[in-house]
Amino acid sequence: MPKLLGIVGILVVCAGLDLLWQSRSEIGFWVAAYLKAFRSALKQPGGSPDALPADVAEKRHGAVRVALGMSFVFFLGPILIAIGVTLMLLPKT
Repeated sequence: MPKLLGIVGILVVCAGLDLLWQSRSEIGFWVAAYLKAFRSALKQPGGSPDALPADVAEKRHGAVRVALGMSFVFFLGPILIAIGVTLMLLPKT
């Protein structure tokens, strides 16, 4: 059972990496939008920064895919792997 949890954890991490790879253009867009807003805030300390670039008017459909991929890679997969390793190291009674 512990080895199975570890294998499932590794598969979940791989699925998360695949989701993130599929949405790499979305990630690039949001990083660029954040950097633009951050630079704008640094240039005008008291003013309101430009929120998003002009091409945000088109809908961005990859947000759920990015969130799901990140939760698989950084949360669910490592938890399953850690539970599997912990169960393997427990002494059998």
